[in-house]
Amino acid sequence: MPSYSSSKFKAMIGACGEAIFNLFESKDKQFSREKVLTVDAQNPYEFVIQLKDDRTRKTIKVTISDYCKEQLMIVGQDISELKKLEYSLQSYASIMETQEKSLIKMAYTDSLTGIANRRAMFKKFNEYIEYQNQDNINVSLCVLDIDHFKQFNDIYGHEFGDDVLKSFAEKVTLALDDDCYFARIGGEEFCVLSYTRNSVELNTLIHNVLDSIKFSEILTPEKNITQISFSAGIVEYTKHGTTLDELLSNADKALYFAKATGRGQVISFSTDLLAKHEATLTAKFRETKR
Repeated sequence: MPSYSSSKFKAMIGACGEAIFNLFESKDKQFSREKVLTVDAQNPYEFVIQLKDDRTRKTIKVTISDYCKEQLMIVGQDISELKKLEYSLQSYASIMETQEKSLIKMAYTDSLTGIANRRAMFKKFNEYIEYQNQDNINVSLCVLDIDHFKQFNDIYGHEFGDDVLKSFAEKVTLALDDDCYFARIGGEEFCVLSYTRNSVELNTLIHNVLDSIKFSEILTPEKNITQISFSAGIVEYTKHGTTLDELLSNADKALYFAKATGRGQVISFSTDLLAKHEATLTAKFRETKR
């Protein structure tokens, strides 16, 4: 049982003698008198209690250790300021973590449509390819471009053009499945990355998306109803390129062919097809408004 208490200890704890242990039990539900009996110089018993008077709240770290035969030494340390500092640092760290996550999200999200952006598509593609078994990988990619988008802007204004982009992104997102990663890569151009489909399977999926989009209607500022369609070019990893730049370039070529030969269609990249129609494609595309 404590037989002596310093003036500072009394001022800090506000109790002495048997009352000290009663205080510890009232302030710390985990406090154990049994543990007190087992302490020694190498194995002190430490715990933290909260004390409050009329004006302030104090956090006290209590250390009970063996002083000499049949006597204990109890040390109280006011760590209130330290706890405040720790709380401030934790709050600051939490704020910084939240801001960092927000900045990362902003960096990889298209601000208009809310879907992934071009930077995110490159990151996703490179990470996915890096961790896949190259001997058993089945990845395809599609570039979609909204048909006659310039006319939406010219006739109804850029605000309506933004509405078209947002509506298009929403509708395509709903039409795709979890196998696909969807991003806006620039202007009215979007990209779909399929993790498990070959180009033929992705072509079928994008055709279904196109059919669903064609039946959707958008109300113009003049209260007229207009519809959206898109053209698309499809490529397959390794078959038509091994980097995203190569794949996008070849997908764009197939997309240009789709635009120049009628729009509203999905064309898979083929070197034979494009070489055969290269002269016609180039001449037509120069006159074609995307």
